[in-house]
Amino acid sequence: MRYIGVDQYKKFSYIAVMDERGGIVKEGKVVNDREELKKFLRGCRDGKAEAVIEAGPSWTVMYDWLEGEIDGVKLANPLKVKAIADAKIKTDKIDATILAHLLRADLIPEAYVPKVETRKIKNILR
Repeated sequence: MRYIGVDQYKKFSYIAVMDERGGIVKEGKVVNDREELKKFLRGCRDGKAEAVIEAGPSWTVMYDWLEGEIDGVKLANPLKVKAIADAKIKTDKIDATILAHLLRADLIPEAYVPKVETRKIKNILR
């Protein structure tokens, strides 16, 4: 089993892939592009994989890409994640690793994910 923490920004994401014991299998900065994400995830999956991404302004695109590549994706409530994992030092690497650890420990405070059809309608209305 692999646990994937994604700290997403507008142009890139920092991704940490963790094994069942909490060891980092792979980590790095990835341009927000579906093909780049596929390349990054290739070779670091050993069986089942789950990912977590925080809800933010553009979470839907990365969520959909991850959903197409791995077994499960969770959307984390960023305010509740901050309350659980309040860190004095914040970097992309630390945030992605904390997300992966929380996912591995089943401690992700999940946010509601509307169905794809609902998300499409909301985007049209925007």
